[in-house]
Amino acid sequence: MQCICSADTMKDTPTQQKVDSLQPLIKRYKVYDSRLAGFFVLVRPTGVKSYWCFLRVNGKGTYHTLGSCAELTLKQARVLGASDLVKAKSGLSAIEERRSCMAETLRGFLETRYRAYLTANQRSAKTTLWILEEGFKEFMNLRLKDISISRIDKWRVAQAKKLKPSTMNRRTASLKGALSKAQKWDIIDVNSLMNLSQMKVVKNPVEFLSEIQLEKLRRVLDERDKKMLKARIEHNQWLLLRDKPTLPDHDSLECSIADYLTPLATLIMESGLRFSEAIGLKWEDIDADGQSFIVHGGKTRSYRVCSMHPEVESLLRQLKRLNKANCGRDTDRVFVASNGKAISGVKTSWNGIRKKLDFACDWRTLRRTFGSRLIRQGVPVYTVSQMLGHSSIKTTEDWYKRGNSCLDTEAIIFNMDTSGSSERSCK
Repeated sequence: MQCICSADTMKDTPTQQKVDSLQPLIKRYKVYDSRLAGFFVLVRPTGVKSYWCFLRVNGKGTYHTLGSCAELTLKQARVLGASDLVKAKSGLSAIEERRSCMAETLRGFLETRYRAYLTANQRSAKTTLWILEEGFKEFMNLRLKDISISRIDKWRVAQAKKLKPSTMNRRTASLKGALSKAQKWDIIDVNSLMNLSQMKVVKNPVEFLSEIQLEKLRRVLDERDKKMLKARIEHNQWLLLRDKPTLPDHDSLECSIADYLTPLATLIMESGLRFSEAIGLKWEDIDADGQSFIVHGGKTRSYRVCSMHPEVESLLRQLKRLNKANCGRDTDRVFVASNGKAISGVKTSWNGIRKKLDFACDWRTLRRTFGSRLIRQGVPVYTVSQMLGHSSIKTTEDWYKRGNSCLDTEAIIFNMDTSGSSERSCK
């Protein structure tokens, strides 16, 4: 709190008319109320006037603002000040009491406890905080115990025109999770959204690519690499003619890829990783023999161990040599830009690939193609769920079709040459 002890002071018996007529001076000053001990009006050089009260709780003195003169009348401010002074004489701090009440609101809960907890424990903390702060902006000043199912129902009606049921379900789940944590921390007695039901969402079978479409995607990626490598050779020749340093030569590196895009797409295609999991992969996560790697959860801080497809292993070996040649050192991350910085997105280069395809294809499609391929091969749903990193087998059952036959989990053997995919997983 800003110190105001140095302000010039005067004593008076202010009236509302006198308060309204107080004029700013070069220095701020305060006008004490001779009728109420510790109560005064503070006038700043900017012309802003506010009501304050000096409190002494258990021998410790502090200045406490009651509110702006533009918001409160003199009578209202005196009532608040008198109430705070009575509490102070009883050893109760009005300041701490109001802070406690503020902490019980959604805004206060986020600022005092939940933000730090999410940042430390959830990988998607920024997304969750955005949902709570922006998605439920009208709830921010509500006390946690006043956030009810009826309020959520009204919110759903208001949001129905611009949000899908699935989006509203995700947002209400974030709010429900926040209230559950508040209950666990004894901030509220009951989670009022515990019995909140989700909106119905039509779940169609997951879309995936056929083998023909996958082959076309591989061909487009290969054509992109060849085009970029050819341009690199021509550019190096241009640099040589001008006695300028050349860029790394891919032939000497025994590298058939131009950058990280083909290895990234192939990794997701053959391992079913989420995009965030893939770009977060580090070289230390890959086993020394190149047969397996650790995937850190995209939505939680859990992890799973996956086996490495031979094609992916070969591409990543090439990528490691290319990264070192570009940066002059080994990089921590697998997928980095030419300057060694970790990538956060590949929108431009990936959109260039998608424009050359006659079918829709995004990173989620590649992930789902991997899962659907396993289901068609008869791999048990539980095993597929573990491979994809789903937190619940129900997610897998809801989104993926089961094959006509299932293999025993312990007897699953992936034929690298014929199936085109292989992955083991454990928690």
